Amino acid sequence: MKAFSLPLLATVALFAQCAKTAGPAPTPRVDYDQKSAEIVQALSPSVPGNWQLRGLYIKAQSYNTGQKELGLVRDTVFQDFATLSIQPAPSGRSIPDPRYASFSGLLHFRTKTYPVRFEVSASPDRLINDRGPQGTFVMKYNFPAGSHLTEPEEQYLTYLGFINENFSLDVVSGQPTMTWRGLSRGIDRIELVK
Repeated sequence: MKAFSLPLLATVALFAQCAKTAGPAPTPRVDYDQKSAEIVQALSPSVPGNWQLRGLYIKAQSYNTGQKELGLVRDTVFQDFATLSIQPAPSGRSIPDPRYASFSGLLHFRTKTYPVRFEVSASPDRLINDRGPQGTFVMKYNFPAGSHLTEPEEQYLTYLGFINENFSLDVVSGQPTMTWRGLSRGIDRIELVK
């Protein structure tokens, strides 16, 4: 009987030990809406101001029709490209959503000034992986509703990929710099300085 109870006792002790060992604690569910709002609200105070587009870096793309129209065939850097005055803007939503921050501004390019707008949302990489740029947005003109004749400078900015382009936005709180990275149409990055 002793020979039988010793393996039984060892088996019971093994299972008892397994029962005491707790597995890894379940990962708490992330509230992405809340996290998105926190990211956007943290970066929003750093965006308004008067910015110099100190360096605009173009990555030449052989398939880019806008670059072909402008004759850009090599990687190009534009220094002191333009200035941009940015201020908070009403969201345009009937109920404000803290996951988005709306901005409007005036772009001073060459001898012209154009109204622009954009709405920042949390960058997916920052939201999911806690790294990368804080926000993303699309830069658009903000002309009043109605007909508008397109000027050559406006067309230039569109061909270049500055207008109607998706950008990521990275700011360091308290620093007078901001970096935008183009996400599809040839602008590699824009370095802005207050």
